[in-house]
Amino acid sequence: MELEQQSLSPFWAFAVKYGFVLIVVIFYITTTMHFDYTPDDTYIYMQYAKNIARGDGFTFNAGMPSYGVTSPLWTLLVAAGTGMGLDPYVVAKTLDLVFACIAVALVYVLTYFVVRDKRYAVIGAALFSFDVWFLRWAGTGMETSLAVVLTLLSFLYVYRNEYQLAALAAGVLTLVRPEGSLLFIALQVDNFLNTKEFKPALRSFFLSSGMYALVVVPWVVFSAVYFGTIVPNTLASKSSLGMWWESVVLNLQTIGQVVGTSHVLCLAALVIGLFVYWRVEGWKLVRLDFLGILWIVLLPLAYLVMSVQIISRYLLIVSPFIVIYGLWGIKKLEESGNLAERRAIGALVVLTALTLGINQYVYRAYVVPHMEQFTTGMNDVLKPIAYWLHENTEPDAKVLITDVGMVGYISERKMFDTAGLISPEVGRILHEVTFDAGMLQHLYRAVVEPDYILDRSTTPERLQSETLQPVMTKLFPSLGVMRLEPVYFTLYKVVR
Repeated sequence: MELEQQSLSPFWAFAVKYGFVLIVVIFYITTTMHFDYTPDDTYIYMQYAKNIARGDGFTFNAGMPSYGVTSPLWTLLVAAGTGMGLDPYVVAKTLDLVFACIAVALVYVLTYFVVRDKRYAVIGAALFSFDVWFLRWAGTGMETSLAVVLTLLSFLYVYRNEYQLAALAAGVLTLVRPEGSLLFIALQVDNFLNTKEFKPALRSFFLSSGMYALVVVPWVVFSAVYFGTIVPNTLASKSSLGMWWESVVLNLQTIGQVVGTSHVLCLAALVIGLFVYWRVEGWKLVRLDFLGILWIVLLPLAYLVMSVQIISRYLLIVSPFIVIYGLWGIKKLEESGNLAERRAIGALVVLTALTLGINQYVYRAYVVPHMEQFTTGMNDVLKPIAYWLHENTEPDAKVLITDVGMVGYISERKMFDTAGLISPEVGRILHEVTFDAGMLQHLYRAVVEPDYILDRSTTPERLQSETLQPVMTKLFPSLGVMRLEPVYFTLYKVVR
């Protein structure tokens, strides 16, 4: 039972009353300090949004429809702002930052719903707001923060036994991240477990399915007719190469790195609290707190089974629940009598201090330097190449490229990307072999005869030949937090 305000110590009384406001202010200031960090994928959204606002359709290259974005809803939101005369860059980045702040607020609310203690709710908001990977992606202009908001909102409705609204939120989430379909399935499992009688559970299932379909089906029909597929090209491009077990090992390493550098202590608290609670209450746990714990396991497992190349932002719709249920674990230790209240609060303080320290160390030592180097690379390498193409090539020039976002957005030339986001036919051909082999063997010519090629490699001008003449070569500092080696971008003119 929650403590009354007057029974709290002065520190906790202050934290409960003002802590959340301070958390949001600190989070906002921190994220705005790297507001200029913009992944190449953000420019893909911006290019689609620009073409939609112009009336050229849901396309990257005008007149060439392609399902090259993960989030159709995010694309339409940016397009709506662009259509009102706003800069798509400002629209995408501002919306992202707003939704990130809302996500922190929802973590506070959901933590309180789960734990029923405002002290824990403040700590939950603080831990997630300092999540190193959430800080990295917040304000980048990507769909990630909106996906976190919708996931939390869906869970919040479940805790209020409003499964229809939870399914509606899951449907909107599906238009932001395909993982929303998996959440919808999990919601239905929870519905049948927590509804005491079968008929009401069945009625809730049909009603919530209708709400989900109301959101998702129109887009499915549109994409099938317009693109000829209901599956985004990003799904194929993000699938791992090689043997399935090799993909599993690599993804497990990524999961370990992401969770280990953010919320490993919360995960440990969850496991310990779960074990103790199970010993005391048995399978009552399944009915009360099944969904959140299931989601923590289910989503990473789905990534592993589907051989999706996991990156840190994919796990951000799970991270809040590791935080919330880590705190839940400590609370269960207190409620079961294994920890006195004072010791439970002491454990909470220690967990918070260590977790914040770990996250801040990784953020300052690794993530911030990466963001700075990446921003330098985008401004000093890809942007000059994009402007050169815009100013020195014909409007109908065809460019074969690896990183299509910024270059395509600025140059406004016809792009064919080797990853298959914009041109899946090229992606399918190059996925049959290694990327280097496909480029050296010119396999892309089966689909397109480019006028220019922008190649990315650790070796400068590796494709130079009589038919491929280098125009410029620039060194990009590093592409990722875990990919510290510099790479060369070489622009070639195709001589025929």
